[in-house]
Amino acid sequence: MRRLASSFLPLALLLAAPGAEADEFNRTNTGPRGADFSGVELGPDFGVALGAASSANISGPAGGAHIGYNFQAGGIVGGVEADAMFSSIRSGTLGSASFNQDFLSSTRVRGGYAFGNLLAYGTLGWAWSTTDYHDLSVSSSRTVDGVAFGAGAEYAITRNVSLRAELLRYNFGGATYATPFTPQTLTTTTNVVRIGASVHF
Repeated sequence: MRRLASSFLPLALLLAAPGAEADEFNRTNTGPRGADFSGVELGPDFGVALGAASSANISGPAGGAHIGYNFQAGGIVGGVEADAMFSSIRSGTLGSASFNQDFLSSTRVRGGYAFGNLLAYGTLGWAWSTTDYHDLSVSSSRTVDGVAFGAGAEYAITRNVSLRAELLRYNFGGATYATPFTPQTLTTTTNVVRIGASVHF
């Protein structure tokens, strides 16, 4: 019994310490020292995409989620993040053809500085997208990859919740699609303006 009691003593002291629960379990601290963005964060994203598939304009809504992990030393914040968005990005005039992007995803590093409860950051990484090209009776699908980069700001509104706004640019290499006549090569660039929220653990 004495051994059992001694094994629970550290936990009891931790729970009894003033402010221990808030400091240890509420990762986003909006107290006098400003926000703590370190640890795991995840949440939804919603936005709109504007870009081009070679000479044709593309646009449409996109929405999904992100998950990441941050380290923080003073005001300096760095980490990694992955996201995935389903989209309905469609082309403008391509003659008899049409072009679609239905999925966007990226894995990026993120770094910035926290000014109190506001984190300003830049991000850079690798990106993927699923694309479809339809010309008359012929359709072809390609998964394209490239780079994603951008900037954003995140604001802690409670100890565990923050809001964010981002501008991301996706540059994809050329992909060749089948057509009834000569194969068509398109290079895609997609700009996404999005807002989101994060829960911090």
